Amino acid sequence: MFAQLSLLSAIPSGMLDMTADFAPLFVGMVVVLGLSVLGLAFAIGVHDTRWTRRTEQKDAAQPAAVLQFPEAA
Repeated sequence: MFAQLSLLSAIPSGMLDMTADFAPLFVGMVVVLGLSVLGLAFAIGVHDTRWTRRTEQKDAAQPAAVLQFPEAA
């Protein structure tokens, strides 16, 4: 077996390995986080695509000779 370090001598070496018990939880968290990031990226892409199409349609409907100035107070 491995020799214990003097700093870790206070920690009992016969502890149970709990990583196997929490493995499904960790895998589930990684899957949910990954799907959330992909969903967020998809939503941003859809929003940007619709916004671009909306501005293109607005620009195409107005003649090019008309200047776009904000209304003065």
